[in-house]
Amino acid sequence: MKENKKQAPHKIQRKRLTDEIIDHLVGMVRNGALTAGDRLPPEPVLMDQFGVGRSSLREAIGALSLTGILSVSPGRGTFVVATPEEFLARPRQWGLSAVWQGKVQEVIEARIVLEQTIAGYAAERATKEDIAAIRDQLNQLQKVIPSGKKIIQADFGFHKALARACHNGILERFFDEIQQQVKSWMTQKSLVPGAYARVFEEHAAVLAAIEQRDAEQAKAAMQAHLKHAGDHLLASLGEQHHAPASEKKAASPRRSKK
Repeated sequence: MKENKKQAPHKIQRKRLTDEIIDHLVGMVRNGALTAGDRLPPEPVLMDQFGVGRSSLREAIGALSLTGILSVSPGRGTFVVATPEEFLARPRQWGLSAVWQGKVQEVIEARIVLEQTIAGYAAERATKEDIAAIRDQLNQLQKVIPSGKKIIQADFGFHKALARACHNGILERFFDEIQQQVKSWMTQKSLVPGAYARVFEEHAAVLAAIEQRDAEQAKAAMQAHLKHAGDHLLASLGEQHHAPASEKKAASPRRSKK
């Protein structure tokens, strides 16, 4: 008599609430309910429409902003960047698998590799005018950190000045290609209390290495800075925690009443 070996059933993966919010927003872009230039409703309205909490909603919007589908503008709101036509024509670029569901780390790694190289070349090639421009952005950052106003502009300006100072048109173009993601990263990071507490010192360390013409130290300082910034990004996107139990009561975003 043959022994029947019972196979254990496969566990059913329950979709995270944040992923459901993402799917819902992506669907609205795909079907044209949202198009380029549209501003999303305020957080309280979306929370009510979807039946979710603030942390899950922000986690979803943060992920979509990193893909370039949405653009978060502090003080103004969140805007749609992609048109339905672009979304459907470029599914791989707009696909969330590029950065979401465990892929955020790839974005962090790619930016570290790019900006490490930029910092190294800037240490070797920056002119006096380049260094003055970098220092100007550093001083601007120091001024705005206490108030928090225009902090993203000053932070991005420092990295943009570095890209110019590397005197490699291709690398500068690569940086320009990801500027939307970089700004979204900075905006999302700013949601973490104290995220900008060490940014000035970290930027200053990069500039000091450039002024000393020490390419290896410039690359090391940039790596340390972006690793720290990446940790804040992960914390802000909720990669290191689960949604509160109170948010799990909604199995999926509920549809608004017509």
